[in-house]
Amino acid sequence: MRFITAFLDLLFPRLCYSCNSKLLYNSDVLCRECSTHLQFLEDICPVCGEIISSGKCEKCEITEFYFDLARSLYHFDPLLQKLIHEFKYNEMTVIAKLLAKEAAVYLDRYKPFDSIDYLVPIPLHRVKKRMRGFNQAELLTRNLAPFIDCEHTPKMIVRNRFTTTQTKLNRSERRQNVDNAFKVNKKYNVKGKCILIMDDVFTTGATTNSISKMLKESGAEKVYVLTIARA
Repeated sequence: MRFITAFLDLLFPRLCYSCNSKLLYNSDVLCRECSTHLQFLEDICPVCGEIISSGKCEKCEITEFYFDLARSLYHFDPLLQKLIHEFKYNEMTVIAKLLAKEAAVYLDRYKPFDSIDYLVPIPLHRVKKRMRGFNQAELLTRNLAPFIDCEHTPKMIVRNRFTTTQTKLNRSERRQNVDNAFKVNKKYNVKGKCILIMDDVFTTGATTNSISKMLKESGAEKVYVLTIARA
């Protein structure tokens, strides 16, 4: 098998998604040098996970968060921007596998959350999912689920309505855009459950906060948030 892989690499060399250098046979996404730039965030707010330089979190002071804890693996630097863009818009599913493995390592190392009953991706509206062809958050949770002891429930949260992209909206507009945009699938009982919701990037937290509020109103005991990057 190693010989076949080496032969294919000779004919069709795989390149690092960051620097375009040739990958070794045991690498799929990043070269060894670029991989060293993936450093987990540590100087963060103990509640919302925001990167802080002092003991005071400005984001927690101006926002009422409904989740219990939020964590992000990395800062949304140029390397993460490139990886997530390739994954999100060019359907590079091999990147989803790498990021999910990194999430599993993070959870095992830091153990930020208590026991989790359900692992839930941020849902896409069916129109957006049809246009893109897949839900990037669901690819992450699907690849993460085998590493953690909880049930993967990609259909638990449903979008009530189509929402415009959050990318060019300010904080207030983002909150209004997703307000009451989600509901719990009636097939699931979340009362008393601990739920981990996952997405690719945490920016203002408007989407995860809206879902967290809805889950708490539906009786969830704990709601946690995990994202790959923090903008």
